[in-house]
Amino acid sequence: MSHPYRSYYEITEQRTAWQEAVEVVSAAAKRIQSFFAQAEPSEIIFAGCTSPFFVGESAAVYWQSSLGTRVRAVACSELLQFPAAYYASLRGRPVLVVVSRSGKTTETLWAVDSFVQRYPGRVFLISCAPDSPLAQKVEQAIMLPAGFERTLAQTSSFSAMLLAAYMVGAVLARDAETLGLLQSAPAACDRILARAEPLVQATMQRRPYQNTFYFGAGPTFGIARDGQLKMMEMSLSDTMCYTFMESRHGPRSLITEDSLVIGLCTRAGLGLEADVMAEYTREHGATTVAITPAQNWDAGQPTCTIPVDCDWPDHIIGLAYAPVMQLMAYYRAVAKGVNPDSSRNLTQHVAIDGSPRRGYDQE
Repeated sequence: MSHPYRSYYEITEQRTAWQEAVEVVSAAAKRIQSFFAQAEPSEIIFAGCTSPFFVGESAAVYWQSSLGTRVRAVACSELLQFPAAYYASLRGRPVLVVVSRSGKTTETLWAVDSFVQRYPGRVFLISCAPDSPLAQKVEQAIMLPAGFERTLAQTSSFSAMLLAAYMVGAVLARDAETLGLLQSAPAACDRILARAEPLVQATMQRRPYQNTFYFGAGPTFGIARDGQLKMMEMSLSDTMCYTFMESRHGPRSLITEDSLVIGLCTRAGLGLEADVMAEYTREHGATTVAITPAQNWDAGQPTCTIPVDCDWPDHIIGLAYAPVMQLMAYYRAVAKGVNPDSSRNLTQHVAIDGSPRRGYDQE
């Protein structure tokens, strides 16, 4: 099959971006440790917009469990609109970890400015744009230019920034085991893609789906949300995302034989997640796809199982799932005759004219 779209190569050749992330974070380890040691954060906030926000959602689960410090992810727009909800209880020692591909998105720049007014000198950036306006506003940064795509959707950049965020957490936690797994991740990238691609292609071309559901949990929920976003952006499909068990409450009302259900499986959810997938396969007749860490995984006998064959713990397995999600969006777009390199009404970053308008509670 020929591939006339650049996004295909940005997805399938992203090992270079992964390798850059490993090398950059490894070289910056002492600088990273020094910055956070001096900051002594009482709380760490990941901030970003859509895909970068989902990087923060995924990484925050690992950082929270390994650092013993409160860590959460917040959309930049939320920091702008409701600062009292996030800053009032921080007691003076927060660190803001900003994730941004372009370093140009206006609401990200505004959120950083707002934070710096309250807490100067406490911003850490993960980005793909060394010369961006955002890069000039921060004290420390991890720059990953090899991941910056020429097309619209964040594919290789998402994976590279996610890998970097996981690695920074491992460096801070002095988690040698996780750090070693992440440093070897580029070697696994090509294998993951080669194994998944024929299965993904066959599933995406199997039938015209009316809607697509993504399920994740814990550290894979942010990955599932980004998979949903990629499918929406690249193939212009109706998509939804929930945790596995939450899907039983209302979303299942829309799951039919014309639905595609994609589950990102974890070790912690083994059994629970399989039961959900089995219900939608048997009772609803949906096409179900389980992305699993390994072969012979109890995933509830879905329509298709895509094992990534990575013996990684739950807190970083999302990195192996990310390129599979991207391939799914690409092949769904191709099956629908949609150009995956661009999208409707979207640009690589969101630029807003003027300055932020103040809300009533921000005076």
